[in-house]
Amino acid sequence: MASTVLLLEDDVGARFTFEIALRDAGYEVTAVANCTEAISALSKMSPTVLVLDLKIGEETSLPVADYAALSCPDAPVVYITGSRLFTGGELFGLSQNIRWVLRKPVALPDLLSMVDHVTGRLGASDAAQSTTTPSIAAIR
Repeated sequence: MASTVLLLEDDVGARFTFEIALRDAGYEVTAVANCTEAISALSKMSPTVLVLDLKIGEETSLPVADYAALSCPDAPVVYITGSRLFTGGELFGLSQNIRWVLRKPVALPDLLSMVDHVTGRLGASDAAQSTTTPSIAAIR
């Protein structure tokens, strides 16, 4: 059974790029654009991992991580952010299942390696990384 990813990213280009990279690495991906859609998706699925952009418009996605901590407590959260919020590591104390924070711009091999790591699929995305074009290697 393939590992499932809930991807929350409000930037359409970044969401598309992250989704394609994760799919190419063998993950089943549900990609959403806002916190309401993410919480709705969580009520219908139990993802293996959540990849969440910290800042979604004017709000943060912390309520999504909190909901996931209750609905699927074993699912780790990987945050992606370009924000200067929580630069001292405070984010890890705000929800029990936050495992990693990647700073934008995010290199796709870094994202794939981190998702592989938190899902226990170490090295599983090597084939997908070799097919990733250099023009999309870093997303802002």
